[in-house]
Amino acid sequence: MLRLITLLCIVLLSLPLHAFQNGIALGLYDKDPQRSYLQDLKEIKKIGADHISLIVSWYQKDIHATRIYPRWQRQGDFHTLSDKKLIEVIEQAHQLGLNVFLFPILRIEERKDKDWRGSLVPQNHHQWLKSYEQFTLHYAHLAATHHVSLFSVGSELCSMEKETVYWNQLITTIRNFYSGQLIYSANWDHYKSIGFWDHLDFLGLNGYYELTTSPHPTLKELVKKWWDIENEITAWQEQHHKNIIFTEIGYPSLSGGCHKPWDYTQQTAVDLEEQATCYEAFFLSWNHNPALAGVYFWNWYGQGGVNDRSYTPRGKPAEKVLTKWFQKKSSASYSYSEPVLSSPALTPSTSKKISPPERPLF
Repeated sequence: MLRLITLLCIVLLSLPLHAFQNGIALGLYDKDPQRSYLQDLKEIKKIGADHISLIVSWYQKDIHATRIYPRWQRQGDFHTLSDKKLIEVIEQAHQLGLNVFLFPILRIEERKDKDWRGSLVPQNHHQWLKSYEQFTLHYAHLAATHHVSLFSVGSELCSMEKETVYWNQLITTIRNFYSGQLIYSANWDHYKSIGFWDHLDFLGLNGYYELTTSPHPTLKELVKKWWDIENEITAWQEQHHKNIIFTEIGYPSLSGGCHKPWDYTQQTAVDLEEQATCYEAFFLSWNHNPALAGVYFWNWYGQGGVNDRSYTPRGKPAEKVLTKWFQKKSSASYSYSEPVLSSPALTPSTSKKISPPERPLF
């Protein structure tokens, strides 16, 4: 056993190391189209992040529509940041030493109950695919011109992910002019059936897992749940020989935020400690897993503070948790290896689980 572990260590040490992506998402949503995001970028840099995800949105009318379009002029809550302003934010991020992940997403303007971008049923499939290609290539060209290091070709489009040939062709087209890395952001419950992972540089997941139904979850409870999730993800990841990035993970500062972290509309009390505990549980579980190449926490945008119900950790205990872990990783020059070999510390969820010694013992 000792000889096996020694050999594994030698192999891992011989693999190229890459900097871990300590990331924060920044939604570019403000009602004022001329608003400066420089202060947000400075705050994100200060807490120890070295990567930033910039979120820009285009729209379609409903889940049956075939045309995707920008909202250059604000209409209610719907607005697309101008390219000029987006380029300004990218350049400011670079000047601060932040690597940029450009993350275009599709939003639905007229939604019925349970309608979202994961349940699209376009009336004309071909027209929708063509429109989506135009949307994605618009931002891919911008990413190429302005030296964006990571670009997302899509996010949570569950009903359209079966179009493997289309996605492979789109990825190939982007690679013809974009030299950065490419990713797709799969929904946490819909990543195993995707057929185009091998054409991408990373396995991208959002991390809105249901961690507990307990009204007062403990750190121990949340970490143990993450261990189960981690084992399942790592077993799947080993089949693809690519590293994982959590493209989105976050928790509203609400009671029950770790039960349904995707639902920021819950009418429950503000709970800052639950949000902070969720952040701590994630890091304690994934901290030394070489399969993980990075994480982007959702979302810095917003005022934050002790009375805030939204996802932002700004001005909350969760911000201190982020700062602690980001700075710890930065000071240790934390890296991941590529590709990742099977680790004796992480076994498929169908097998008996082993807790690595670096994990907390409860």
